Amino acid sequence: MIRLRVASAALLALAAAWTLGAGALAAQNTPAAGFIHGLVVDSTTDSAVAGAHVLLPGTQLTAASDEQGEFEIAGLPPGRYVVRIMAIGYAPVVRRDVLVSAGATLELRVAMARAPLELPGIDVTATGSAQQVGKEAASVAVLQASDLRHLDAVGLQDALPYVSGVDMNHGEMDIRGASGVSEGIGSRVLMLLDGHPVLTGDGGEIDWEELPIMDVERVEVVKGSQSALYGSSAMGGVVNVITSPIDPRPETAVRLHYGLYDLPSAFQFGGPRPDYWGLDVQHSLVAGPVGIRLALGREASDGYEQDGEYSRYLGRLKLESMPGSAHPWDAYAIWATIREGQFDSWLSDSEPYQVPAVALGDWNRVSHLLAGGSYAAVAGSHALLKLEPSVSYVGVRDHMHDSHNWHQAVRSELNTTLAFNPGSAHAVTVGVDAVGTGVNSSYYGAKWVTDAATYGQEELRLDPALRVTAGVRLDYHHVDGGRAETTLNPKLSASFAPAGPFALRASIGRGYRAPSVIEQFVSTTQQGARVLPDSALHGESAWSGEVGGSASLGAVWLDGAVFESWYRGLIGPAGVPGQLLTFSFQNVQRAQVRGLDATAKVALAGRRLALSCNYLYLDTRDDSTGLPLPYRSRNTVTGSLDLLGGLAGVDVQYRSRIEEVLEYPLDPRGDITTVDLRLGARVRGVLVTAKVSNLFQARYVDILERNEGAPRSVLVSAQAGM
Repeated sequence: MIRLRVASAALLALAAAWTLGAGALAAQNTPAAGFIHGLVVDSTTDSAVAGAHVLLPGTQLTAASDEQGEFEIAGLPPGRYVVRIMAIGYAPVVRRDVLVSAGATLELRVAMARAPLELPGIDVTATGSAQQVGKEAASVAVLQASDLRHLDAVGLQDALPYVSGVDMNHGEMDIRGASGVSEGIGSRVLMLLDGHPVLTGDGGEIDWEELPIMDVERVEVVKGSQSALYGSSAMGGVVNVITSPIDPRPETAVRLHYGLYDLPSAFQFGGPRPDYWGLDVQHSLVAGPVGIRLALGREASDGYEQDGEYSRYLGRLKLESMPGSAHPWDAYAIWATIREGQFDSWLSDSEPYQVPAVALGDWNRVSHLLAGGSYAAVAGSHALLKLEPSVSYVGVRDHMHDSHNWHQAVRSELNTTLAFNPGSAHAVTVGVDAVGTGVNSSYYGAKWVTDAATYGQEELRLDPALRVTAGVRLDYHHVDGGRAETTLNPKLSASFAPAGPFALRASIGRGYRAPSVIEQFVSTTQQGARVLPDSALHGESAWSGEVGGSASLGAVWLDGAVFESWYRGLIGPAGVPGQLLTFSFQNVQRAQVRGLDATAKVALAGRRLALSCNYLYLDTRDDSTGLPLPYRSRNTVTGSLDLLGGLAGVDVQYRSRIEEVLEYPLDPRGDITTVDLRLGARVRGVLVTAKVSNLFQARYVDILERNEGAPRSVLVSAQAGM
C-alpha cells in the first residue's frame, strides 16, 4: 500500500511538473530569439577575464567567459534583461535594462574592476540555481581552485578543514557537529560530483578516492539540513565538487608530488623512512561538438603506521557538449582500484605507530566504478528539463587476520528535474528521483534497496531585496527484510540582501537519512567483538534552523550564523543486553547541537597579504545521558596567512579537547594544534611548492582513540597546465 501511495504521489508530481512546464514552454512561443555576445575585460589592463560567470536573473540561462573573455547566450525572447557578471578577484557588475531584439545579436562589453579581496563567487547547490554567495538564504562556503593550489592539497580532504563549519574526524567529514565518527559508514554529509552523488550503495560512505582535484573549478559546501531538495544523507549539509568546463583549445596538465614522513626517533619501526608520492596527467580537447577530458592517476604511500600502506590507480573520463548546444549534456566515467592497509589501534602508547602482532599485514582491496551524466531535454530561456542518470559500483574484499569478508553494491539512479520561471521574480523547481540498489555480502547476504522521491521548490522575490524559498520532498525507502519508510521533509528560508555590503538570512528545515544496508544487516565478528543485525532499524531525522548574515566591506569579508539542530533516532552502535562484547546498530540517540559558525577574510597590500580565519563553536548534548555527543570538539579554529598572492603561507588548525568518546574514555585527551608552512614559486610556467605539515611535531590522537595523528611530513610538488 505504501509503495502504491508513493508511486501515485510521484506520478502526480511528475504530471504537475509537465503541466507547469508546458505552460512555461508555451510562453516561449514568441518571435525569433535574440542573442547576447559579450566580452569581459579587466578595467585597468583591458586584458580578457576568463571564467567570469554571467547570470540572467529570472531566466534559466547562464554562461561563462572563455580564455579570450568572450561568452554567448542564445535563445532569448525579445525583451529587457538584467545581466549580472561575477569573477574571482573582481567586483560584481550588474547591467540593467539590457534590450534584446528579435533575431538580433547584442554586443555587450563589460569592464570589471579588481576587488581588494577575492570574493566567494557563485553557488548553484543551495537552491539548484546560480546565486551569489552571501546573498542566498543558506550558509554556503566556497573553496576555489586557487585555494586548493595555495594549500598544496593532495586530496580534497586536505583542504576541507579550512572551510568554516567543517571538521575532519579521522578522515570523515562533519559539518556543524552532525556526524562525529562513524567509521565511514552512513555519512550525514551528501557528497556530489558535478551534482551527481558519490556515496557508496551499501555503506553510504564518501568515496574520497574518486574525487578529482586537478580540474576542480570550485567546491561548494552548503551547511545545515538540505533534505528538502537532496533527500537522504543531506542531514548535515551538501558538498558539491564542480569541475571546470572544457576549453576549446587542447590543454594538458601534469601534477607530481613526493613526500616524506618524519617519525620521531622514539617511535620509528624498521625499514627506510616512509614516503608517499603521486602522479596525475590530464588532457582536454574538442572533437567537433564534443569536449573530451581524460585523466589518469597513480598514488602510493608507505604510510606512517604499520599496515598504513596505500596504493591507488585512477582513470576518469569527462565528455560534454560545447556552448551553444540546443540540448546541453555531459557524461562521466570514473574507475579506481585501491589496496589499503588496515590500522585499527596502536600497539601501546609508547609504540603508537605499530599494531599488535596478530594484526600485522591486515589489508583490503576496494574497486569503484561510477558513470552517468545529464541531458537537457528542454533548455529554453525560462525552462530547463534535465534527465540525470547514474550508476555506481563498489566492491570490497577484506584480507584480515580474523576476517575475509567481502561485499559489493550496484546503485542505479534517475533524477528528473524541471526548473522554470513563470515570471522574472518567480522560480519553480519540481522533480522525481528513483534509485535501485542491489547489494551482496558475505556478512549480510543479498538485498535489494528501493528509494524514490518527489520534490518541489519555489523561490519568490517579494521585492528587490527580499527572497523567500519554500521546498518539500517526500522520500520512500525500503530494503528487503526491513520496514518501509515514508518521510516528508520541508524547508523554509529567506534572505534579505539590500543594495550595499550587508545581507541577512534565516532558514529552518527537516533532515533525514535512511539506514545503510551495512548498519541494518551486518553480521560479523572483528577484533573480538560480535556485530548483530537489527531489521527494525529505521531512519534518522533532524530539524535544523539558523540565522546568519554576511558583509563585504572592501578588503574585509565577514560571514556567520548561529544554528541549532534537534536530532531524533540517531543511529549508532549499542551493546546487546545480556551478551558480552556483542553490539548492533540501533536508533539510540535523541540529541541537540547548537553553535556558532563564523569566518573572516582580510586582504592587504593589494592582495599580496591575505588572512582568513574560521571559528566553529559547538554545544552538544545526548538527551538520554545528558553528556556531550562523542567525537566533537567544543571549539575549532582554522586560519591561513597567505603571502605573495598565496605562493607562501602558514596554516593553523586548533581543536579543543574531545569531551566524550566511546571506546576508551579513561585514555588521556587534550587539545590539538598543528601548524603547516608552505612556500612556492613559478618557474617557466610550472608551479613548484614545498610544504611542511605539523611543523612543530605536535603529538595528538587523531580524534579516534588510540590512533596517533600524523607526524611531521615534508611534501614537494610540481604542477603544470593548471
